[in-house]
Amino acid sequence: MMRQSGNQILAVTSVALLAILATAASAGARDPAAHAARTLNITDTARAHYVKEVGSQLLDEGSATGGLPGKVSVRFNVGATSVSASFTIYAHGGTINGHGSGALHGVGVSVSFGGTMTVTGGTGRYSHAHGHGGFYGVINRGNYAATVQTTGTLTY
Repeated sequence: MMRQSGNQILAVTSVALLAILATAASAGARDPAAHAARTLNITDTARAHYVKEVGSQLLDEGSATGGLPGKVSVRFNVGATSVSASFTIYAHGGTINGHGSGALHGVGVSVSFGGTMTVTGGTGRYSHAHGHGGFYGVINRGNYAATVQTTGTLTY
């Protein structure tokens, strides 16, 4: 039987520990449940045009610029004094879903609104997305085009 010196035992132990850490790190990289939350303060502006009516909702699509640029799809319910909407932002790496509502201001063809929005989920890198903030904009009642601005906190 060979005797090992303290340095040899330390070297073997160090190599074994490094192998265990490397295996755990690579397993964590492959584990889809391994996810570090990221929180951002974001302002996005969407300019959308009317596509069609879906029941009592207006479907608008367009592009978003700002903290999460991409395509956007918004379903509006526009009443006499309020507006509500559900939205999807098609950002790089996934989608972000949410809803907002607010009070309408003004009369005539162009009316503004202001209220709150909530991010409820998403897909891809945004699958755990949640957040809240402000929901503002202008809707043209003549052609149903809309400009929508959202400001708030997004965690994903």
